[in-house]
Amino acid sequence: MRKLFHKEFTNGSRLVRLFTVWCHLERVMVRKIVIAVLSIALVGGLALSARAQPGSRQVSVADVAAAVLQNNLQLREAAFEVAVAQAQLAQARGARGPQAGLAGGYTLNQQQPFGLDPNVYAMGVAITYPLSTGGSLEAQIALAEANLRGAQATYQRARQQVVYAAEQTYLQGLLAFESMAAAQRAIDAATESLRVAQAKFSAGASARFDVLQAEVAAANAEQIKVQAQTGVANAQATLNAALNLSLDTPLELTGALMPQPGEATLADAIARALRDRPDLVALQSRIAAAQAGLDLARSGGQPIVSLGTGYALSNAGGLSPYAFGNWSVSLNVVLSVFDGGVTQEKIRQAQFQLEQLKVRDAQTRQQVELEVRQAWLAAQRATGELTAATKAVEQGRESARLAGARYQAGVGTSLELLSAQSGLAQAEQALASARYDQNAARIQLILATGSL
Repeated sequence: MRKLFHKEFTNGSRLVRLFTVWCHLERVMVRKIVIAVLSIALVGGLALSARAQPGSRQVSVADVAAAVLQNNLQLREAAFEVAVAQAQLAQARGARGPQAGLAGGYTLNQQQPFGLDPNVYAMGVAITYPLSTGGSLEAQIALAEANLRGAQATYQRARQQVVYAAEQTYLQGLLAFESMAAAQRAIDAATESLRVAQAKFSAGASARFDVLQAEVAAANAEQIKVQAQTGVANAQATLNAALNLSLDTPLELTGALMPQPGEATLADAIARALRDRPDLVALQSRIAAAQAGLDLARSGGQPIVSLGTGYALSNAGGLSPYAFGNWSVSLNVVLSVFDGGVTQEKIRQAQFQLEQLKVRDAQTRQQVELEVRQAWLAAQRATGELTAATKAVEQGRESARLAGARYQAGVGTSLELLSAQSGLAQAEQALASARYDQNAARIQLILATGSL
């Protein structure tokens, strides 16, 4: 009887000790959970600390776009093309106005008889005005106007592509910082799990295996953070290069990877592209220029009529010091009767070039519609993936919460908790990538429609 009582008392003492240890661990885990919750609540602070460093420079997407627009050589070349086209148009228009010229001359003749002066001086002014050029000047003006519209459209398209590249670079920077913040959250969770596992092992409530698993999870999280830090460093260097800053300048990006609305329908996007794409406008300008070139070639067989007037002053006849002046008015008509078929071949060449550009226009319109369709489908896919990634993060957070509660209650395993935390970390990284993809697909669609 005494042995039985001693056995039950010993078992009871063990239960009391276990209960005491469990209460202590429960208080420790509750404190750890509170710390973890506070860490999650400070996600924004973690992201900000990753972005905003002492002496950092705030950068917006507009800053990057403006810097790239200012330094881009392709855009600068396109701007010169516009200036050249404007000068050519001014030349073509100037040819329609009256033309004035001054002329002067001196002639030394052989010694003249009867005392005439061998020195003959002459000077005069002449003004001509083209009455009709057979459509030549009008065609040249139309050609210059079409070239100017084409140069302006080419410049606008180059500008859109530069802005697109700048926005894409900025989005990559935002993705790098978001990945860094997600990696830090994964480290915090893994570190907390390791502390809990060590505490339970020290209290004899868990095996060494749980600690080893937690250590592996923490090491994996550290590797992810190192990769994220490299991505942040690369993004900062790229943005600094775009801003023409020192490559080690710390930056604070003022934007965020938030979902943006896209095009309403595919039909609207295609219609906008066919109407607004600058490269299509440039091609239409080339067609207009080819039509003007055809008109210019046809003008070769038309008469050219010009009106001229002038005044000449000279000491003709060597009657120095006397000078004689006279007015003159002339009407000139020039008609090419035969040029060996050159004009006719120029007309044929211009016709072929015009038809070639029309075929190219049809082909380009088909290609533009294909680009818009592909960009629109990519945007739709990115939106769907973003929705799924958002739900995955919500489910991952709930799974990690339940796994943590089960592990604290002693009905769950360390492997279950670590798996849930790893799944949450992967889901958060996937969400950041999905946000980037959605934003990138959106600006790709805007570029495809010519509205950027």
